[in-house]
Amino acid sequence: MALSAENFLNAETDTFGGIIKGDNKFKVPLYQRDYSWNKTHWNDLWLDIETNRKNDSKHYMGSVVLVSKNKKQYDIIDGQQRLTTLTILVLAVVDALKNLVKREIDVDNNEKRIELLITDFIGKKSLSSLNYENKIELNESNNPFFSTYLTNFRKPINIKSTIKSNKLLFDCFNYYKELIKEEIFKDEDVSSLISFVEYISDSLLFIQITATDDLSAYLIFETLNDRGLDLSVTDLLKNYLFSIVDDSDKSHVKNIWDVTINHVSYSGFPKFLRHYWMMQNGLIQEKELFKTVKRHINTPKTAFNLLNSMSEVSEVYAALSESNHQLWEGDEKVKKHIRELSLFNVTQCYPLLINSYLYLEHDDWVATLRICSVISFRYMVVSGLNPNALESKYNDACKAINAGTAKSARDIFLILQPLYVSDEDFERNFESKSIRTKRSAKLARYIVYSIENHLSEHVFDFEFDNGSLEHVLPENPSAEWNDNFPKDIEESFIYRLGNFTLLEPDKNRVIGNKNFENKSDVYKTSRYELTKRFGFQKWNQDNIKARQKYLAKQAKAIWHLPYA
Repeated sequence: MALSAENFLNAETDTFGGIIKGDNKFKVPLYQRDYSWNKTHWNDLWLDIETNRKNDSKHYMGSVVLVSKNKKQYDIIDGQQRLTTLTILVLAVVDALKNLVKREIDVDNNEKRIELLITDFIGKKSLSSLNYENKIELNESNNPFFSTYLTNFRKPINIKSTIKSNKLLFDCFNYYKELIKEEIFKDEDVSSLISFVEYISDSLLFIQITATDDLSAYLIFETLNDRGLDLSVTDLLKNYLFSIVDDSDKSHVKNIWDVTINHVSYSGFPKFLRHYWMMQNGLIQEKELFKTVKRHINTPKTAFNLLNSMSEVSEVYAALSESNHQLWEGDEKVKKHIRELSLFNVTQCYPLLINSYLYLEHDDWVATLRICSVISFRYMVVSGLNPNALESKYNDACKAINAGTAKSARDIFLILQPLYVSDEDFERNFESKSIRTKRSAKLARYIVYSIENHLSEHVFDFEFDNGSLEHVLPENPSAEWNDNFPKDIEESFIYRLGNFTLLEPDKNRVIGNKNFENKSDVYKTSRYELTKRFGFQKWNQDNIKARQKYLAKQAKAIWHLPYA
């Protein structure tokens, strides 16, 4: 649908006072996200106001997109954060005047000023309750707090237990109260407060765009985004979906949308949407994502299908990055492999893993999870190959599940086989691998503990076992190590995998930075097979290489797939 003149009621430049004064009422629709501005935004706004006020110049605040609902009633499609924050800024000015009244300073005039400011910018008192009926009604999460406490100047009860967005509203009020006290009203000259409010009212300019319906407003919103407003695919898709369904369905859309967001988080949604789309439709770049989704989703029915389908897979998606998620309760193998994928920082396989979870037998799904983990370890962690190539192969496997041609883990492996680094290459890459433990201690522990568990009959958990990762050649070697490891090359050997072993914490403290002879005596008493069997009489460059060659052979057996 293209924008045309009949989709607009008007588009005009107006001041904050011009928009907010008068009898108009503005409502934040239930689907708009909660108040989210924080100290950085409040401070930026304050600096913009004060810099331009001192230069006696007006300040452009961007566009506000409204939908005309009934007479003098508007929905705010874009602009709620700015309009709400400016309203709170005026409330902070009113609070400064209320303090004067409390101290009995020019009571009659200050009470009149308070009444005028509230009537102009905040709302009118209800005849029955004597509470203010606000000009701006926030969404269902924020409005009860905003209207009961902030605009009626009541101190919130137990602010610590309220939701984050309401805390932000309250913090914003207190932040501006302090700034007004310190920078505008330090001499308690009421005229300085008045000129400050007049600037906010008359010199902050908006382009007010009023549309006839939600879809027109959405198209304006999207066009503005193309011109540089920083709106994520989350905002764009959410507003678009709400714009194409009937008013009577909007609460259902919100409920289904919230299920997805609660699982994948607001900031994690764009990545989820891309992976979700790839599950069904193949590879897509993030910059093409929204336009592509919009092309396919253009009726209320397709909008609900998308929402329902996303909400159904969102929990599995969230659980793929959380090994202790309730979905995996009692399934230790699944937990192990999910922990590994998180450790390797791998997400390219998520679309394939969701499809495997949905359409394969449980054993084949667990085996697919292991395939992805082992491939990731061989391909990225040890061989350091380009991760970009992973996505298209994983996508081929994803498509094969959808087409019904991949029905087992073995079928999937045959598609992914080009990503499986050969034993010969893997062993060679492992033999030269270094891991800087200051940056990647967890990964180093995982590798060394995996080899330890392979050699011993124990199953130590690399995260919870209290063993120390011991550097045989210490991280800070004393001069006596220099014969075998000259200063200029010692660092290239300290972080070699062949230089790592495991040691009980108390034994590690005893040996500290002692020489190799002292260390090797203690190693023989360790509970760890890897250390007990250490077996070297001296420690030099050749022996580090020899030990790493031995560890590489163990690694080849550990990170191996039966289909290869």
